Amino acid sequence: MARLDLESTPVPRDFADFFEHHAGALAAVVALATGDAALAEDAVQEAMTRASRDWPRVSAMARPDLWVLRVAQRQAIDAWRRRRREVSLELADIPSMVPDEILTLWVRWGLERLTPEDRFLLILRHRDGLSVDEVAALAGKSRQTASNYLKRARRRLRALLGGTTP
Repeated sequence: MARLDLESTPVPRDFADFFEHHAGALAAVVALATGDAALAEDAVQEAMTRASRDWPRVSAMARPDLWVLRVAQRQAIDAWRRRRREVSLELADIPSMVPDEILTLWVRWGLERLTPEDRFLLILRHRDGLSVDEVAALAGKSRQTASNYLKRARRRLRALLGGTTP
């Protein structure tokens, strides 16, 4: 599975090199957050289009890949919200005792029912191992706000999985 490269790598001067180096990993992160690979690819494509239009400014950033990720995340969330208005989400009952394989599927099911923003924050924090400060910077929020959003996302996931109520 592709992960964000947290090391400081030199930014390619050429947009085509940047696209080739980062598009796959960025699409993978957005796909994890949205649960929809096609939506993720569309969102990253739109974000890359915006980056290419303003490449001199974007390439001057310390981490243009994170800028593209943030734009793609917003695109995906907007698309998810539009689709959510059209289709209602249904919740299922949770079994009391289940084997590990079922638990893994159950957690995936719970993640799929979170908002893309909640999934995005949880994935960056717990799968990619980013600090709360790094998650806050990516989400464009203060440290305290990001911490509160992460707590809310974990609480919602626990509620979906039958642990507590939100």
